Amino acid sequence: MKKLYIILALLLVIFNTKAQEVITLKRCREMAVATSEDIKISKKQIDKTIADKAAMRTMYLPKLSGSATGIYVKDDIKTDMYLPTYVVNPTTGKLVPNVTINPATGKPVIGPDGNPLFNMYAMLPLEISLKGAYMAGVKIEQAIFAGGKIIAGNKMAAIGVQMAKYNDELQQMNTIYEADNAYWLYVSVNEKVKLAKKASLLLKALVKRVENSYNAGMINRNELLKVKVKYNNSLLDLQKAESGQELTRMSLCRVTGLDYSTDIVVTDTIIDTDKSVISTAGNENITERPEYKMLSGNVDLKRQNINLTRGDFLPTAGIAASYNHIGGIKVTGKDYTSNNMNVMVSVKVPLFHWREGKRKVTSARINHDISTFELEKSVKLMKLEVEQAKLNLKDSYTRIEIAKSALMQAEENLRVSTDNYETGMEVITDHLMAQTEWQKAHSELIDAKVDFKLKESAYLKATAKLTIK
Repeated sequence: MKKLYIILALLLVIFNTKAQEVITLKRCREMAVATSEDIKISKKQIDKTIADKAAMRTMYLPKLSGSATGIYVKDDIKTDMYLPTYVVNPTTGKLVPNVTINPATGKPVIGPDGNPLFNMYAMLPLEISLKGAYMAGVKIEQAIFAGGKIIAGNKMAAIGVQMAKYNDELQQMNTIYEADNAYWLYVSVNEKVKLAKKASLLLKALVKRVENSYNAGMINRNELLKVKVKYNNSLLDLQKAESGQELTRMSLCRVTGLDYSTDIVVTDTIIDTDKSVISTAGNENITERPEYKMLSGNVDLKRQNINLTRGDFLPTAGIAASYNHIGGIKVTGKDYTSNNMNVMVSVKVPLFHWREGKRKVTSARINHDISTFELEKSVKLMKLEVEQAKLNLKDSYTRIEIAKSALMQAEENLRVSTDNYETGMEVITDHLMAQTEWQKAHSELIDAKVDFKLKESAYLKATAKLTIK
């Protein structure tokens, strides 16, 4: 029975234990990129533009099509046809119409319908059967000149593929930037939890010491209550820090694609603030940013759209050849079949459209100019963004230096305050204030270091240098 309890206890421990994942910053980035829905969409957009480009290239090639038509008419078509007759001219030996001549005028007699009257007509009984008639054929078409629309369309398709790839680069950088923020915030909160626990332990030890002094009658009860209130507040701060830790852990799980119940352990427990990225800042080339490449590609698209619009109002030429077979028709009891092959060349020349073409081309040119101005505007904004990111990075490093100095002073102040309080040279209020300032300075240094890492990621993103590595 005892063994059964042990087994059940072990099973409960196993099932209640969260899955644990140890990740580095690089691993965090890789997982975020691998599971990002935005990147998956951008990859599909690349596949789509490649398919569109391949489809557009087929416009250069001839088109082959086949057709077949079947007809069934229940009742035959019956009619009698009366045909004019001809006679041989004895002088020339040629066939001439056998028309009735007016003796008075020597000219053919004209009937009520305006046609000459013949002396004799031949009756032709006609019966057409369409029970199972059919026509089948093949046709090949080749565009010779389409006003430059095929060339422009292929160039636009190629630009579309490049823009889709640039968009994929942008989505990867955005995803990595989001992963960096989630990762460093989680590291920050972990450090805050450690700090809160340390501060709580210091206050707990102080409460014990003050209780001993109170029991010995060395201090009044008011001082003991002050310390206990401070200690209770530290426990509340610890609980808030742990709640923040849980939320940032879940946020990091979302970014990396892990289950929300996964216990994440980060390898960066000491936040490294390398100054080298600041020393290498300068002369950034914004043309490497995917945003710039996409805007530049949009300008190229608008330029090709001018040619595409102009092509609607330029001459076009094409050639087509077809072969048709007709069968299943009976004419007066005899089968009728036909095999025909023909070649056709077509040329279309727009002549007059009330200046529609000129106005549409003008509109396309204006769209191109607008996209050019948008690119120029965005270039200025991107340059400003880079400069701002650079200054923010420098300011955040200065903040670290100030926070380090403040922490050193707070630690020394706490040491002196502790010595003075233990020797009775300082009241409990001043000593608690010294502990508060020490905790605040320590927290500020953590915030400063994490802020530097976030500003570093923002700078690398603004300069198109933010990668998984």
